[in-house]
Amino acid sequence: MTAAPLTDRWMATVRAGAQIVQAAERLLSDTYGLCVSAFEIMDVMEREGDWLRAGELSARVSRSQPQVSRLLAQMVDAGYAERRPCATDRRGFDVRLTSAGRRIFAEATATVEELLGELSGTAPEVRGLLARPGGSGGPDVPEGRGGRSPDGPHGGGPGAAK
Repeated sequence: MTAAPLTDRWMATVRAGAQIVQAAERLLSDTYGLCVSAFEIMDVMEREGDWLRAGELSARVSRSQPQVSRLLAQMVDAGYAERRPCATDRRGFDVRLTSAGRRIFAEATATVEELLGELSGTAPEVRGLLARPGGSGGPDVPEGRGGRSPDGPHGGGPGAAK
């Protein structure tokens, strides 16, 4: 610890966040052909539940508008999202998850939950980051991830490492 406790906590958060992102990136890519950025976009679309303006989506994720557009195009090509022209602005378009997109997102979310539980049990920095405020000191930690194949059942999807 330095004489800067807030900086120390911030750096611990950055390191734990990087550890989570690296592990999630590998797992999502290997298992579902998704990258963390695609997962984040799918998360926003799933929470919205219906058509969402692409520009609004870009504003709600931690990615640039060109990156969101590229990933959306990949998701449409993979059958995970659909798009239509915006009714109020001919320059824009609306997007939403397809049933296949909702299904793979639900599977990927369960997988990420398991990964976070595992990391919480083995990495003190991650445990501290994911601990419930005022709670028991850690998230619910599910059992192991089971016998998933590292090749994954879904092939190369949006943002997958090629």
